[in-house]
Amino acid sequence: MKQVMMVVMAMMSAVVSFGGMKTNGVLVASHRADWKLAPENSLAALENAIRYGVDIVETDVRRTKDGHLVILHDLHVARVTIGQGYIADMTLEEIKRLNLRDALGQTTAEKIPTLEEYMLSAKGRVRLYLDKAGQDGGALVPQILELAKKCGTLEETVFVLDWPYAKARAVFGDDLEKVVYCPVIEDKIANLDTYVDEWLANFKPFAFQFRFASTDTRTFALLPKVLESGSRAFVAATWYNHTAGHDDRASLMGSPEDGWGWLVANGFTILETNFPREVKSWLKQGEAK
Repeated sequence: MKQVMMVVMAMMSAVVSFGGMKTNGVLVASHRADWKLAPENSLAALENAIRYGVDIVETDVRRTKDGHLVILHDLHVARVTIGQGYIADMTLEEIKRLNLRDALGQTTAEKIPTLEEYMLSAKGRVRLYLDKAGQDGGALVPQILELAKKCGTLEETVFVLDWPYAKARAVFGDDLEKVVYCPVIEDKIANLDTYVDEWLANFKPFAFQFRFASTDTRTFALLPKVLESGSRAFVAATWYNHTAGHDDRASLMGSPEDGWGWLVANGFTILETNFPREVKSWLKQGEAK
């Protein structure tokens, strides 16, 4: 444990290049941008998250009937817009007619953004973690990479996938070294130890994303190996079952030390959260002590 803590402290103090931007310390990823004060995944939510000073904005990619990539979490538009229908059955023109709703269900002036609009707004300001990129076996990835190259944001684009190294290399090719690629670690992955060893032997990921329902899992047991390799540990504090209960709720309903503090103390230096302002404030208080 002493060796692990030394590694964590070194990561928090070292300045590294992440998505073309220099960074250190604990990195904060905002879930669906800022869905509390603006419609989730909207351009307004993206601007809010950037204003809070987050390092990563997590967002969701879908493809329209006519082949455009747009930003929406659900397969269907009903929950977050005034409309009805599946994204895959709608054209971009039809989708752009819809207004987004906020978290309270109120209609706003915001529209569903295209991925290109999102990338251009985020360029040079924040990294984009594109969730859902692995859908359909990775069919979206070539189109995402092409668009990121067009926008000049390839190095700022984060992928979090549970693919074995060989599949990731086959789909991404040489772009695997250019994007920020974070393999998932969770117990449901077959031959988990071999999967992790193959990644570490062939490629040094910036981070691995851990998903563990308890600390009595093979996933959690692999944490020291990952940290000692020089990769960071990424975790979604948005979910109870990804953090053994040390999530956003534990941090806010109990104490930050029960949630975010526990995660950082155990070596997790990338935190995805529904409460980016609160996490940033807590981190600043810690720096001031």
